[in-house]
Amino acid sequence: MHNLMILGAGGHGRTLCEMARLLGYTDIVFLDDNASPIHDTNKLIIGKISELQLHIKKASHVAIGIGNNKLREQLYQQIISLGIHPVTLIHPFAFISPSATIAEGSVVLAGAVVGANARLGAGTIVNSHSTVDHDSTLGDFVHLGVGVHLAGGAVIGKSAFLQAGTVGGYNAIVHDYSVCPAGTIL
Repeated sequence: MHNLMILGAGGHGRTLCEMARLLGYTDIVFLDDNASPIHDTNKLIIGKISELQLHIKKASHVAIGIGNNKLREQLYQQIISLGIHPVTLIHPFAFISPSATIAEGSVVLAGAVVGANARLGAGTIVNSHSTVDHDSTLGDFVHLGVGVHLAGGAVIGKSAFLQAGTVGGYNAIVHDYSVCPAGTIL
């Protein structure tokens, strides 16, 4: 049995693979419906995501390596319906306040900071060098791109996508399913 299966072998999935190795996972495989252009990842693809039910019992842990919020939510719901709970992965070079709450299936990448009393919903992505300051809330399946910075008290709605370099001031609000283009100032 493998100790981690990542759904998706694209850029985000490969990033999770490298992070998982830093966290001590040693036997990592992928499911992906498309062949990856990265040769060393191809040998780790054991099947297709569309065949998830055939492969789900082949690993002790599952992570969702899909950046697309809608697809990530669909896979999350499918995994839950199979009685599996996706792992939360936090890079060893991220800082998470002891009072922060991070729901299952979320990922926090290198250099990210999650402040005091911040709350991250299920399946969220806090990308490299992003900040979720004190008392902020990210809804389920939110995706913060690289270098997103949210000041205290920000509220980011379900499945919102804040692209690279988005900056939100104190108590900023982003509605459910919103997309903030790169460099947006809230």
